[in-house]
This record gives sequence, structure tokens and C-alpha cells, in this order.
Amino acid sequence: MNPELGIREAVSSDASFAASMICLSMGSLADRLFAQKAETIDKMIAKLFARNAGRFGYDNAYIAELEDKPVGLLIVVRGADVNRLNLKTIPHLIAVLDFTKAIGFIWRAVTLPGGREAEDDELYIANLGIIPSMQGRSLGSQILVYAEELARKYNLMKCSLIVGWHNTGARRLYERIGYQIVETVQDEIEHRGYYRMVKAL
Repeated sequence: MNPELGIREAVSSDASFAASMICLSMGSLADRLFAQKAETIDKMIAKLFARNAGRFGYDNAYIAELEDKPVGLLIVVRGADVNRLNLKTIPHLIAVLDFTKAIGFIWRAVTLPGGREAEDDELYIANLGIIPSMQGRSLGSQILVYAEELARKYNLMKCSLIVGWHNTGARRLYERIGYQIVETVQDEIEHRGYYRMVKAL
């Protein structure tokens, strides 16, 4: 019998674990946006998380645990709040990265391919990460069910997410549980191409 997965609201002291999961879920996008070495990016995200820095803050984050040990992270945002949360992140970027690096981050973010990340009637799954040793045990599916419960709590009848072209395993998982591709975003640099996927609840 598998131990039961618990999911709780994140707090600032989860910063180190959350940063590792955010980096994992962002993949090469983190490298592009931060333009730093991997260990530096991890530290920067941990600082942003502990500061509750908008997009990288703990207010919208949940920690999945097995036997009181963290195994996964979920960050969700109401679609109508995405732009506001992005703006709220900027002062924290300047404080943590310094002004020049923050401006570089913002420029690289606004020049990414694609349009709106989420529509107003969606709960947007911004990040979903599971520690590698626990992947393949249906934890991702359980966390996504939890996201659906949150969507209903907010009176939203859709969940949405973005998945990179290269991440075929994740895309198949999302399709298997009812997500459909609603937009394909292409880019000259292949790892920046992605699918926007939506599930009606």
C-alpha cells in the first residue's frame, strides 16, 4: 500500500526545495531568463520565493509530501491574475538580481514567443515539479487533481498549462487526463516552442 500524498500551502521556509522544483519545471527556460549558472539560478529563485516575489512567491505555491517529506511543488495562478503577478515580481527581481540583470531578465521574458499564458476563466498551472526519484508513480496526476479542486474553489471551470515541445512524457500525461492542445507556439529555437493545453472541468 502506497503512503498517502499530502498537499499543503507553501511557506517561506520551503524556499530551497521550491527553488529546485521551479528550476526543474522550467528547464532551459530558467537558463534563458536568468542567464546565469544553474547553481546561481537556484539560489536566486530561493531568495525570490522567500521574499514572496509575485510569480516566484509562496502565496500561490503548494508542497506535495509523502511521509512528511517534500516530493513535489505546484504553483497555480488565476488566469485573470497572471499579468498583475508578473508586475509584482519586478521589484523583487531588481532587489535580488540587481538592476541591470533584472532588466535583462524582463527583456528576455517579454520577447519570448507566444501570446497570453492563460485566459481569465482558467486556473493556470505555472509550475509542476516532482523530485526525479519519485517520478513515474502517479504523483503528478494526484497533484493535478488537487489543482482541479483549487480551480473549482475559485469558481473556474478550466485548468491550463504550457508544456515544451520536447517534453513528450509530460504532454502524454496531460492528454491522458483530459488536457487538449489549444495552441501550438513555434520558435526558431526548438526548446522554446511549446503547446498550450486546457482541460474543461
